Amino acid sequence: PMFMMSFFEIPKGVLKKLNHYRSRFFWQGGSDKKKYHLAKWDILCRPKDQGGLGVIDLEVQNKCLLSKWIVNLLNSEGTWQSLLRNKYLSSKSLPQVQAKPNDSHFWRGLMKIKEEVLACGSFEIKDGKQMRFWEDTWVGQRPFKEQYPSIYNIARQPHASVASVLSSEPLNISFRRALVDEKLQEWLDLVAKITNINLVEGSDHFRWNLHKYGVFTVRSMYLHKINQHAPFRHKLIWKLKIPLKIKIFFWFLQKGVILTKDNLARKNWKGSLKCCFCNCNESITHLLFDCHHAKEIWKIVYLATGLTPPRSISHMLGNWLSNFDNNERRVVLVGAAALCWAIWRCRNDIIFNKTKYSSFMQAVFRGTYWLRLWAQLQHKDTIKVMFRKASLALEVVALEIANHGWKHNLRIGLDDFPFVHSPS
Repeated sequence: PMFMMSFFEIPKGVLKKLNHYRSRFFWQGGSDKKKYHLAKWDILCRPKDQGGLGVIDLEVQNKCLLSKWIVNLLNSEGTWQSLLRNKYLSSKSLPQVQAKPNDSHFWRGLMKIKEEVLACGSFEIKDGKQMRFWEDTWVGQRPFKEQYPSIYNIARQPHASVASVLSSEPLNISFRRALVDEKLQEWLDLVAKITNINLVEGSDHFRWNLHKYGVFTVRSMYLHKINQHAPFRHKLIWKLKIPLKIKIFFWFLQKGVILTKDNLARKNWKGSLKCCFCNCNESITHLLFDCHHAKEIWKIVYLATGLTPPRSISHMLGNWLSNFDNNERRVVLVGAAALCWAIWRCRNDIIFNKTKYSSFMQAVFRGTYWLRLWAQLQHKDTIKVMFRKASLALEVVALEIANHGWKHNLRIGLDDFPFVHSPS
């Protein structure tokens, strides 16, 4: 719908319907079977660095696409600009004109976002005919109505253009009440700011302040309007060289919304809450860290590499990673992602495919398979080699434990992991 969005404001009902179908496709794909929605749609539409998944917000995108018409109408000349000016502006400038009941749907959409667009830029003054004296930014970083609100509120013509105000001396401005005390001082300050301004031939130019070159782009406005949330603390997830599906899985984990049985119960699911590996109630922390199945896996990691097991997802993404530098964090977190994904897939196979559970070895070898596979996605050869050696070390330790019990003198590859140390 992007072509139509660049011409018309999307009605609220249509927008709601579009988001309904987008959300259903995101969670269900092409399936007709209803599936749980694990997060609100507005959260998914946040940028990735602000805790979302970066899905395009259609309402914001619609406004940004329409904004281009306003900027082009202010700064350029052409056939369509002349048609719109003759039809809607008459003798007024674009900033001065207001929406009327009989305006077209296209024009009403532009008028609704006009003030938002003008607030993101400033005018470079020439003849002063396009700029509003009080409401546009043309001296300083804010309009005069924000710099001097007390005298703006009593001005007789708050929408007057700069050209009309500067057309005579003294300034062509009148107020509903006499200026005294603080209001008089504000007026004197304002007059001092514009004393040296002279109007010249030529049209005023609207400069877009959200771009370093002053040029309007839809992207710059979209980022400005969407950047309204706190920064995401775990941005490292999106920088890992692993499949997008695994990154989203990790995002679900840190949000605490993955469909373990405790989360299903909160959605009125009536099944058993017991973990498929033991008799304890299933939760994210239990499944991935506290269950005897998970503990065996993390014990193998400790014996093979010397890494102390994390206690929870928040601990894994927080204090557990704080002992490593930035490059080491990525390596360690990719390995942790492989193991968490392996545990989750083993759990799902048992529940949905009725696979018979034999031992923790299934999860370990699944994890090492994915670690070798993801090694091919890494840019540095040293990291690729490290992943392969880590996979081998985990497999050797797992087989040794399964066959004979652990012999500490068989630990291998420890010199290949410079960021860990042998356990004392």
